[in-house]
Amino acid sequence: MIPAHGATLSVTNSALVIAPTPLEAALTGSTEERSVPISDISHAGVARDADAWDCGVVELTLPTGALRIAFSPGDEAGPTSLLDLLRAARRGEAPEHATPTGGAGVPGLDFVGFDVETANQRWGSICQIGLVKIVDGEEVDRASWLCTPPESYAEFDPFNVSIHGISAEDVVGQPSVAQRVDELVDFVGDLPVVAHNAQFDATALREACLASEREVPTLLFACTLAHSRAARLDVANHKLPTLAEHFGVRLDDHHDACADAAACAGIMVELAREAGHTGSLMSLVHDAGFALGAVTPERVTPVLRDRSGAARSLQAEAARGNSPSAVAAAAASPRGSNQSDAGEPDAGGPRDAGRRQPAPWQSVATPDTVPDPNADADPSSPLYGHNVTLTGEFEPYDKGSLWESIAAQGASVGKNVTKKTTILVAGEWTTMTSKEKRARELQDKGQDIDIWPASKLFDALGLD
Repeated sequence: MIPAHGATLSVTNSALVIAPTPLEAALTGSTEERSVPISDISHAGVARDADAWDCGVVELTLPTGALRIAFSPGDEAGPTSLLDLLRAARRGEAPEHATPTGGAGVPGLDFVGFDVETANQRWGSICQIGLVKIVDGEEVDRASWLCTPPESYAEFDPFNVSIHGISAEDVVGQPSVAQRVDELVDFVGDLPVVAHNAQFDATALREACLASEREVPTLLFACTLAHSRAARLDVANHKLPTLAEHFGVRLDDHHDACADAAACAGIMVELAREAGHTGSLMSLVHDAGFALGAVTPERVTPVLRDRSGAARSLQAEAARGNSPSAVAAAAASPRGSNQSDAGEPDAGGPRDAGRRQPAPWQSVATPDTVPDPNADADPSSPLYGHNVTLTGEFEPYDKGSLWESIAAQGASVGKNVTKKTTILVAGEWTTMTSKEKRARELQDKGQDIDIWPASKLFDALGLD
C-alpha cells in the first residue's frame, strides 16, 4: 500500500488499484476504486519531482490518454515506490492480490506486532518469539522462532506447556534466546513494537536478556490492551480472542507467538481505522492519551496515561530528531497517573459539575482494612490458599475492590511482600516497585513466589 495525494495505491501483477482516502471520499462523495490493468500501462515515469512545497507527480501512459498521480509535498519515496512496484508487476513479481477497500491499510502506520511464550512462571524464560511487520497498516513480513530459554530459567513448567504446547524437546538444538534477540533487533530496526498486555512481553524480553548476559535493546512499544480499553468498545472483555472476533481479525492458533503477534497487529490497525487515524503509531497512541512505553537497559517503562501531556510533548519533540533512543528516554521520564501531581485534578479527564476528580494516587493507595479469606471458597480457584500482594496500578479497578475479590476466592491478602507471600501481582508502574524488587530477591533465594501480570489476576477473578 502506497499513500498518494487523496488516495492509496496497491499494485498486483495484474492491476494498479487506486482507492480514495476517507477524506477524499468525503470531499468528492465517491468511494469507488479504480483498477488500471498493468497491460494497459505502456509507460510510467516521474512528470514532476516533489519538493517541500509542490506535489510530486507520476504520469502513466494508457490507451485512453495520460493518468497523472500526485503525491504529497516532500514525499520523495512515494513516486519511487510506485514505479518500482510497476516494474515488478511487469516481471510478474508483484503481490498476487490487492487489499480490498474494507481492509485498506493506514498510511503512515508502521510497527511490529510482538509476542512471546515462556517456559515457566519466570517472565524471562522465553521459548518462542513471534513478530509481524506492518507498513502503512498492512502486513509485509513475519517471523516465528523457537529458542532455548536462559540457562537459569530453562525448566519447562507443565502448566505453561499445557497453554502453548511447546516442550523442552521442541527447543532442543534451537538457537538461544540471546541469539534470537539479535535477529529480533535486525527484524524490528527502528520501528516501535505492539503487544497485547505489552508490559509482560517487554519485561520478559528485558529479563531474558539480563539472564543471558545479552545487552538489552532499546525498544519503544504500544499496548493493544490499554488502547482498546481507552476506545470504550462494545465488547464483553478486552482479551485478545475477544478483540480479534470483534474486529474480524484472524486468530488461528491462540498462544502461538506468531499468531498472537499477527492478531495483535491487526487489532491495532483496526483501532486506527475506527479512530479515522492516518499517520504514525506514536501519534495514534498520543491521541488516545497515552505515551509510548520503552524497554531500556535500565528499566521497562509501561504504557500509562499521560494526564499532563508532558511525556507526549517530549516524545513528539524527540521523534522529530528521528532518534528512537531519545524517544525512549522521553518515555522513561516521570509521567502518568502514578507520577503526576497528587494534589491536582485529573487534567486529562472530565470534570463532574466542577468538582475535582480523585487524585491519581488514590487508585494505587493501599486500603486500611485487609479482608479475611472466605473459608467457604471453592478450593479449585487458582487463588485459593495463596497469600497475595498487589503492587502498581490496576486501572480501572482500585486495590480495595480487588482485595475483596481476592479474599472471596479464599486467598489471604498481604500489604507487603513477606516470606509468606506466594503471589505478587505487578500492575503498571513507570519503574520496578520496591515490592517487586523484594519478590525477586526472595525468588532468587529459593522462595516459591510467582509474579503475575495484572491480566492474569483479572482472569482469575473473572474480570476484564
